[in-house]
Amino acid sequence: MKSIACFIDPLVSASPDTAEAAFQEALPSLISRLPEYRFILLSSFPDLTWEENLGGQVELVQLPLPKIFLASYETRLKKGLKTWIDQYQPSVFISFDKEAVVEGARNTLLFGTASHLLVDSKGKRMTKTPAKLPAWTGASIICLPFTSDKEQVLQVFPTIENQLKVQYPALQPDCQSISWSEQETIKIRHSGGRDYFLYVGPLHAGNQIIELLKSYSLLKKWLMTGMPLILAGPATEETSQLESLLKTYKYRADITLLPDLDPVELGPLLAGAYLMAYPYREGTATWPLEWAMSAGTPLITTSHPDTKEICGEGAWYAASGDLDAWAHQMMLLYKDEHQRSRLIEKEQQQHIILNQSLTLDQYTLFIRQLSA
Repeated sequence: MKSIACFIDPLVSASPDTAEAAFQEALPSLISRLPEYRFILLSSFPDLTWEENLGGQVELVQLPLPKIFLASYETRLKKGLKTWIDQYQPSVFISFDKEAVVEGARNTLLFGTASHLLVDSKGKRMTKTPAKLPAWTGASIICLPFTSDKEQVLQVFPTIENQLKVQYPALQPDCQSISWSEQETIKIRHSGGRDYFLYVGPLHAGNQIIELLKSYSLLKKWLMTGMPLILAGPATEETSQLESLLKTYKYRADITLLPDLDPVELGPLLAGAYLMAYPYREGTATWPLEWAMSAGTPLITTSHPDTKEICGEGAWYAASGDLDAWAHQMMLLYKDEHQRSRLIEKEQQQHIILNQSLTLDQYTLFIRQLSA
């Protein structure tokens, strides 16, 4: 039986909003797609356990790190990985950490972004090809989330074009639609029985949410609508600051803040929303976009190459910081039910071509290509 080794340290230590965390959650589904392979989960962390019941297909191995006098953890890790790979010769090696790609490692599948890959050992952004190519450039397939990532990497490493693949990691499970009665129950619980606008994402005091609140203020001024705005999602270090800012917000009575809502409740809350507004900044969480499209909730987001790769025609867009444009888009969807229905239709079409199942199918194809 062929073996696939996956270095899981970046997965188990990742924050919840990252692609690494989503990959970890989806890993059992990926493994089940490859029943003819044995998966070896490599980790340098002691006392890890693997709770998924997949029979004897998965083995968790603690990677022994050599004791090298005055050597850094990174040096010891790379040495330990190379020793293990040389000894066991897995058919495919998977990593989200460029430093875990060792010299001469065959059939390596590396997941990364331009912002991660193009930083040198001193923490500086690379602008030209170094004299000695870093080991990660030897990976057989380097999977990047966006076309912009590929373009940035090629500016510095033009010779590895054939190794670069673009596949957005749409790894979120589907957010299920809900019945009319469930929608009414949610509205009674969270919005006083009214339809509601919604933001779902990390709760912080950054410009994205502040600008959304200002746009909502314009909408209230233009329409005198009583439709409230709910802010829901994972709490951050800035959530308390956001709470303080909301105390002086003019329309505070129409704002509900729901930090750390259980996903079992967050999904139906999204599915029952009249529309979702998600201001995006490059490098921030993209999972809320996936959730909105799978739920069929009309979506307004920032006009950006990343969001357009994810959402296509399944969203309406407004420029970052353009308060009038955001408020105008919200107003149009509020007033025109036909436009709202058309957007939901486009959203569902986009979800058909970008979802967890198709992403895992593509990863499965990469693995089979490398091990052939």
